[in-house]
Amino acid sequence: MWRGPLGRHYKKIRVRGELGYRSADTFFAGRQIFLDVNVRYKAAKWLFLAFEHRFAGRTGDPGLRNRSILQAEAQKAMGRLTAEYRFIYQHSYVEWTGQREVLRNRLQLNLDIKKWKLDPELSVELFSWAGYKGLSYFGTRWQLGTQIGLAKGHALTLAMVHDRERDIAWPTHRWIGSFTYAVSLREL
Repeated sequence: MWRGPLGRHYKKIRVRGELGYRSADTFFAGRQIFLDVNVRYKAAKWLFLAFEHRFAGRTGDPGLRNRSILQAEAQKAMGRLTAEYRFIYQHSYVEWTGQREVLRNRLQLNLDIKKWKLDPELSVELFSWAGYKGLSYFGTRWQLGTQIGLAKGHALTLAMVHDRERDIAWPTHRWIGSFTYAVSLREL
């Protein structure tokens, strides 16, 4: 029986696409439209490895802004609490003096509350730049949100995000409202 070039491993590979929009301070003052293409491999029950490439266009900026990432994600369930750790190596295709090589570390906790549909998700992500001046920790992102299952294969995520810049002369601290609508074609 012929199993193809990947044998049984094809069941461990997932391909995902994401089309997104990021706004400026006002929603319709568009800042960025992007397409992410992601290939994910389940290396173990608790470990996922992934490669992703983003094609992004910004208003007033000719051409695309591309980036590629390599990602490792570990997950551990402990009763009703699930802990996730994600490491990302991100390469942006920008000039040498820009933030080309970024290291991202994120820890997320999800709590499953009995008979409650709005289970909280809390995460913190640390950003470091590995550049020509060495390693520089330049930001932290906190996020508190929840995911709501609307129907089979459809979900809405609502969250408040707090970004804190550092390692620059005048750091900014921003509050961002985030919502994500996801459709899983596999579940439809």
